[in-house]
Amino acid sequence: MALPHLERTLTGGNMLKKKANCMIENILNPIKTGLKMLSEKTITYNFPPDMPLTEGFRGRHVYDPEKCKGCSLCAKICPNNAIEMVEREKDGKRVLQPQVDYSKCCFCGLCADVCPTGALKLSNFPFLVVLDKNELLYPPEKLVQPPKLEIGKAPKIKNISSWARSRSFWVLNYFTGCCFIEAIPWVSSGFDMERFGLIAVGSPRIADVLLIGGYVTIKTLKRILRVYQQMPRPKYVIALGNCPMSGGTYWDSYNTIKRLDKYLPVDIWIAGCPPRAEAIGLAVVMAIHAVQSGYTGKKEEVTKKGDLLKLPEVKTDLEEKLFVPFGPQHPGSGNFNMLLKLDGEVVEEAIPNPGYLHRGFEKLMEYRSWWQNIMIVQRVCVLDGASYELGYIGAVEKIAGLDAPRRAKYLRVIQAELSRMQSHLLNIGLVGATSGFDTVARIAWGDREKVLLLLEKLTGSRIYSIYNIPGGVRRDMPSSFKDDVLKFVKYFEKRMKTYDELCFDNEAFIERTKRLGRLTRDQAIDLDVTGPNLRATGARLDVRKATPYEAYDELDFNMITLNDGDAYSRVLCRRKEIEESLRILENALDKIPSGPVANKKTKSGRIVSYFTPLPKGEALHFVESARGELCFHIVSDGGKCPYRVKIRGPTFDTILVALPKILKGVYVADIPVIYWSLDNCPADHDR
Repeated sequence: MALPHLERTLTGGNMLKKKANCMIENILNPIKTGLKMLSEKTITYNFPPDMPLTEGFRGRHVYDPEKCKGCSLCAKICPNNAIEMVEREKDGKRVLQPQVDYSKCCFCGLCADVCPTGALKLSNFPFLVVLDKNELLYPPEKLVQPPKLEIGKAPKIKNISSWARSRSFWVLNYFTGCCFIEAIPWVSSGFDMERFGLIAVGSPRIADVLLIGGYVTIKTLKRILRVYQQMPRPKYVIALGNCPMSGGTYWDSYNTIKRLDKYLPVDIWIAGCPPRAEAIGLAVVMAIHAVQSGYTGKKEEVTKKGDLLKLPEVKTDLEEKLFVPFGPQHPGSGNFNMLLKLDGEVVEEAIPNPGYLHRGFEKLMEYRSWWQNIMIVQRVCVLDGASYELGYIGAVEKIAGLDAPRRAKYLRVIQAELSRMQSHLLNIGLVGATSGFDTVARIAWGDREKVLLLLEKLTGSRIYSIYNIPGGVRRDMPSSFKDDVLKFVKYFEKRMKTYDELCFDNEAFIERTKRLGRLTRDQAIDLDVTGPNLRATGARLDVRKATPYEAYDELDFNMITLNDGDAYSRVLCRRKEIEESLRILENALDKIPSGPVANKKTKSGRIVSYFTPLPKGEALHFVESARGELCFHIVSDGGKCPYRVKIRGPTFDTILVALPKILKGVYVADIPVIYWSLDNCPADHDR
């Protein structure tokens, strides 16, 4: 029998040896992975772009006046009022022709679908970047011209300071809305923002460029103005998407700032909903050229901002505890805010302060037709819009009495699983970035681009697919799509080893995330937590298994459950679900039947089209989104629009109810890791 003191000595020696081995392994693994990647094919795109723009991508319109009948159906179906019929002379007669305002257009493609003669089509041209947003108004004469990318030559450099400034933009990303999702690819190796001299910074005090990431609410505007005031001169503002220009999709929401340039000067506008990542590259090149020639930003016009610039009152209590804001302008928060009551560095209380992305979706849907709502419903959660589209369509089909063909159901499953994968990869990257593993973020977001390309080939869009329609899907998969997906599946099955080496088997990552933000099974059930966050506690609930929809009952896959319920388990659960999604994709492509992809005839023999009302009734439909259980309750009064829409998203209880309880007693430094391990989508709970 060993003596007690000798046993302790031996145990301590073994522990030191184990820690030393772990340190060596953590140093060597990234080097080994880096050397392995040196032999791989270069994936960084050139600019001007050689990015793979698919033929089916929905970009700028192309108009053929010879085919146009002037029926105005395109203007009637447009959910954003982006199309106006204007009078023109043709063969000695006054005729109506479409004029498109790209400061409003969401590129849903409904106008092209409804056009009876094919006079109005969408090209795959994504570059609509201007210095003056009035240039985005395209009359018929301009729509006739084929789209062409024009990048001017670099101007003569005015002086050495202009040259230096143009090659070292420090960018502050303010993720105000959905369009930020297309700024994320610039962190990946495919786009590589550093080659342009772009550096992302977290403080406005050292930033040159303020990148506004989309939709702006009244509440968010106050923060934007405060951030802008803190930036040193010269300073530049780039606005992403149509919402800062005109209100975009939310033009009739009471909470929308419809013209950002009324409150601060905007130097470059990038049209789109959201604009592609490549368009951001064009904006960067334009900014570099402008600054090289001596441009120092637009002059700020003095406007009466009133209460918008008032600083908030500092809240304290009798014990003089400190309240610290977390977000909304924080690299680890997204457009979400909490007030933290601290005792030193430990959280005593976390008070959610939502509303920075509130748009009133459920009310807006009452004023749009059944078909127009397909476009808006995906925007409830930009991170996994396909699931929201599927939930809405499922409820509409129940009311209408429509049954999609079996092939369409399989295509819906394929779209949903691709969307789930890109969402999980985004989350793995976010947790990696906030826990100090930037390489994981770059790799995950680079692989996510491959999934988005597959979604674009299938649906016509990377982010907002607008693919599902009542009775089926808008189009069949391309002939090469099956081979493309199977090729990606083989690639990613091998790629998972890289994630394990850098992340999930990495002792440093495990130590950073294990036992952090733990949630027990009973707590998760009591707090209505759902999705991977629930299954990571050991609870078994997945809508795809519990109440199968579409073709899930015909496909073989496992429900992933873990037991620890901590940050590590939640991220690991998503990693394992990606493997199951790969399995579902292979299975679905193997079993997919032939046949039509849409059925517009109801069980009673009635035809459902773009402008027909639906019968009276109501329906409840559940789907399993990337973040968990998603429910749509829709009521029809027999009209062309829903009478009432109620959405129960997966993040409402998880973030606004469970998160404050999880954060009690944790260190401030651990909040971003815990927060992103729960995979929040602020747009979902703000709605």
